Amino acid sequence: MPSCTPELGNILIEEGLISTAQLEEALVEQASTSERLGEILRRRGYITDGNLVDALARQLGIDRFEPTRDAVTPDALELVPVEFARRYDVLPVRVEDGVFTVAMSDPLNLEARDHLRRIASRSDLELTILLGTEQELEKVRESQYDRVQGSRSVNRLIDKVVDEVGEVPGFEEDEEGEAKRRAEDAGVVSLVNQIISQAVRERATDIHIEPLERGLVIRYRVDGLLYDALKPPRAVYTGTISRIKILSNMDIAERRAAQDGRFSYREGAHEVDIRVSSVPTIHGEKMVLRLLDKSGFNFSLRDLGFSEEDYADFRKAIHQPYGMILMSGPTGSGKSTTLYSSLLELNGEELNITTVEDPVEYQIDRINQVQVNERKQLTFATSLRYFLRQDPDVIMVGEIRDQDTAEVAIRAALTGHLVFSTIHANDAPTTAARLISMGTEPFMAASALTLVAAQRLVRRNCPHCLEEYQPSDEVLLALEGTWPGNEDAKIFRRGTGCVACKGRGYLGRVAIIEKMIMTPDLRQAVAENRSADDVREVALAEGMTTLRQSGLRKVKEGVTTPEEILRVCLTSE
Repeated sequence: MPSCTPELGNILIEEGLISTAQLEEALVEQASTSERLGEILRRRGYITDGNLVDALARQLGIDRFEPTRDAVTPDALELVPVEFARRYDVLPVRVEDGVFTVAMSDPLNLEARDHLRRIASRSDLELTILLGTEQELEKVRESQYDRVQGSRSVNRLIDKVVDEVGEVPGFEEDEEGEAKRRAEDAGVVSLVNQIISQAVRERATDIHIEPLERGLVIRYRVDGLLYDALKPPRAVYTGTISRIKILSNMDIAERRAAQDGRFSYREGAHEVDIRVSSVPTIHGEKMVLRLLDKSGFNFSLRDLGFSEEDYADFRKAIHQPYGMILMSGPTGSGKSTTLYSSLLELNGEELNITTVEDPVEYQIDRINQVQVNERKQLTFATSLRYFLRQDPDVIMVGEIRDQDTAEVAIRAALTGHLVFSTIHANDAPTTAARLISMGTEPFMAASALTLVAAQRLVRRNCPHCLEEYQPSDEVLLALEGTWPGNEDAKIFRRGTGCVACKGRGYLGRVAIIEKMIMTPDLRQAVAENRSADDVREVALAEGMTTLRQSGLRKVKEGVTTPEEILRVCLTSE
C-alpha cells in the first residue's frame, strides 16, 4: 500500500459526510483516548460503516469488497481455516490468475497480513487485499463456509454409504429386510437430513429424487424452475428412498404402486411440513417432496407485488360482506398464498373465519382450519355444510373439485357469507365457464361471484445485478402490439447473475394477475351461459387487464423480463 495517503478526515469532509467542526471534536477525543479516528466518527453517528469503509479504501488505495459482485470461490476458502478467518475477520474471496484475493475489515493488522502472505506464498500466489465492513464479511463468511462444509458433509456421507453398500443389485431384487436395514443406516439417515437441509437453505419448494438407468439425480425447484443439486451414485438410491418412506409412514415393500405420505422436519427456527409422493418408473421409484414452511405465514397482499390498481380492487372485493372470490391457475401459481394473504388482512376478533383445506398448508392464529379426511367422510362439501352451522363470516374452500362442493360454496355466498376458493382453469373468463360446467346453475354462479382472477408467478429480477439489455428479435416479435404505454420508450432490464442470486439473474418471484370484476354486463353474460370467448370480450370491454398485460407492466417497471412473461403466459393472451 502507498506510504503517503490523504488524511481520513479530509476525505470525509471532501465527500460532504462530516463538517470541519465534527472532525475537530473527534480529533480532540482521539487525543485523549488514542482510539482510531474512523471509529470515533462512526460511534458518534457522524458516518455509517459503509461511509467509513469507502473512505478508508480511498485513503489506503485499495478496492472495496462488494458482496454482490465479488463471488467467493471454494478454492479460496480451502486455503484459509475458518477459525483463522473468524479470528482476524477476513474472508478468502478467490484464486485467479496467480492472485489470492482476500477481504479484510482491518487491512492495517500486520499480523493477519503476514499470515495471509505466507498462505499465498506456499501456493505461489500473490496476495491482494480488499476492504469490507465487519458485518458484511461475517455474513458472507459464515454462509460460504457453511456451504462448503455442507458440500463436504454430503460428499463424505455419499462416500460412506457407497463404501458400506458396495455393489448394489437392482432395486426390484432388493429384499424388504435389506431395504429397511439400509434406511436405518446412520450414513443414510444423515444423508437424507443433509439433502432436506440444503433444500431449505436454497429456498427450494420441491425436491425431486429421480432414478436413472445408470445413476441418480436429485433436483431442487427454486423460484419455479428445477436445477440439478446432486448426482450421487446409484448405490445410495435404495437407502435414500427407503428412509423417506419410513419417515412418511409409507409401505417400504410396495414398489409398483403410487404412494403418498408426509412428515415434519425442523431446520433451525423453521419447521417444514413435507408432503411426499412416489410413483414407479422403468428405472425405479421417482419421489417428489413438497416443502411447506410451518413457521408462520406472514405475507400480505402488498408483498405479492400487485400493482396499486390490482391491490385496491382486491382489497375492495375482500372487504365485501358476502359473495365469492375465485382464484384460478395451475399448481404452484400462488393461488393459495393470495387467499391466505386476504384472510390475514381480514383476520381479527370481530370475524369468524373458517377454512377447509387438503392439506392445511399454513397455520394462522384465530382462523379455524379443517383438514379434509376422506376416510372419515370429511370432504370439502360436508365440511362446508357443517361450517354453515358454525355462525361463519368468512369461509375458504381449498379447491372446488366437484358439483357438490361448488353448489354448497355458491349457496353460502348467496346467503350472506364471504367465500374464497380456487379452481383449475387457464384464465379468468374460463373460470366462470368451468364453474358452470360442473353442473352449477349459471344464474346462481353469476349472482354469487364478486371477483374472478387468474394468477401466475414470474421470477423477479435480482436487484443486485440489474442492467439494461436488448431482448432477441424473436422475443420482441412475440411482444409486438402488447407493450403498455409508448412503444418508443421500451427499456428492458435483467439480472446478469451475481453472488446474491447465485448467477441466475433472478431472486424470488412476483405475482401477475388477470382479474375480472363482476359488473352487471359480466353477470348477464355468465347468467346466459355464454362461451368463455364471449365472456372474455365483455370483460375486456369492461377494462379487464390480461395476464400478459399485467406481466408486461412488471417488465416496464424492471421487475422481470419479457422472457419470463412469455414463459408463463399463452401466446394468445
